[in-house]
Amino acid sequence: MNSPPLLAMTGIYWHLPLMIVVVSLVYSATRYDHWDAIVREALRWGLRMTLFLLGIVLLLAGLSLDESTILLRGALIVVGLVVEISLLFLK
Repeated sequence: MNSPPLLAMTGIYWHLPLMIVVVSLVYSATRYDHWDAIVREALRWGLRMTLFLLGIVLLLAGLSLDESTILLRGALIVVGLVVEISLLFLK
């Protein structure tokens, strides 16, 4: 039996960093005209988007661990919530 190629097994998550960069640049370019402002806002927007996705991953990982200890599940959920709440104060 033939095994599937490595790229077919990795899924769509390899495109995520590229998508974060592209979306950040396009969003920033619609708001600013000068490159220094575009890059600065793209870095901020990319950081916010990355932290948001990381918080969601931690929350979902904590909720999906059924047979692990309550300490691990609780730690993942709390860290995910802290990341999400910290985004409210990030400027």
